[in-house]
Amino acid sequence: MSSVNVPPRPSSSAQWSPPAVPPVLAAVGDGRQPPQSAGRGFRVVRALLSLGANQEHQLADIARAAGLQPSHASKLLKAAALERLVEHGARRGAYRITREAAPLLPAPVGTLASTAATRCVVGDLQEETGLAVAWHEPHFRPGLGLYLTLVDLACPRPELRAAAAQQDDDLRATAAGRAALAYAPAEIAVSAEERALVLPPATLETIRAARIALRRCPGVCTLATPVMRGPHLIAVLSLTGADELFHEPLRAQEYAVLLRRAAARAAGPAPGRQSTPTPVQRIA
Repeated sequence: MSSVNVPPRPSSSAQWSPPAVPPVLAAVGDGRQPPQSAGRGFRVVRALLSLGANQEHQLADIARAAGLQPSHASKLLKAAALERLVEHGARRGAYRITREAAPLLPAPVGTLASTAATRCVVGDLQEETGLAVAWHEPHFRPGLGLYLTLVDLACPRPELRAAAAQQDDDLRATAAGRAALAYAPAEIAVSAEERALVLPPATLETIRAARIALRRCPGVCTLATPVMRGPHLIAVLSLTGADELFHEPLRAQEYAVLLRRAAARAAGPAPGRQSTPTPVQRIA
């Protein structure tokens, strides 16, 4: 059985730390009304979530969803924009949730492209481990290169949402990104500038040998594994938790085993047993 070698903790001089969750976002995650000091954009953020977190929406629609007059909603949207929760959309008078805030928000049912099967895999693994679980899917587009879309996230601790979401433009900087790069076709493993995204040979060999990619930062550790259908990468499944939970080798190995098993279940039957769409088409 493949083992997972957890590297030593970074020195105290390391500069990275998981982003803190603004109080207003933590309140949204808990489904409660935040204190006045937490942020004035709570109602419009909730409205944007209910309308669809992945799209921009007109002021009138946001106001209606929030139960506010347009003038009041406009003031709250401006306040939320100052807190980097929302931003102006491409259309005049439209707003959307910022890319930075979106991973921290628990989207209501129906706002993410998560299937029932995916939600089941993510939810079951979260219950098994007690850790944050994320499901990312790879996509490729000329001018954007290879990127991962966060499709589902189960996170019992709001302060871990940003780390578990792994929304870094450089795939090499996250466990999910490294897992994707280890198994994605070389011709699409490129950046938006069409530069090859190459992992160091030793890192690539380690990921493929253990089928686990690891990213460790001060206070946080993430394990990620590819979800493969035959030779094709269709998704990346990851676990994120407090760093101390991964100090014991046997426990870290147990997490890795549970993660790989969940990915195998998610992949479904072998391609020869039933007809499935080609994952390369899905990526494209």
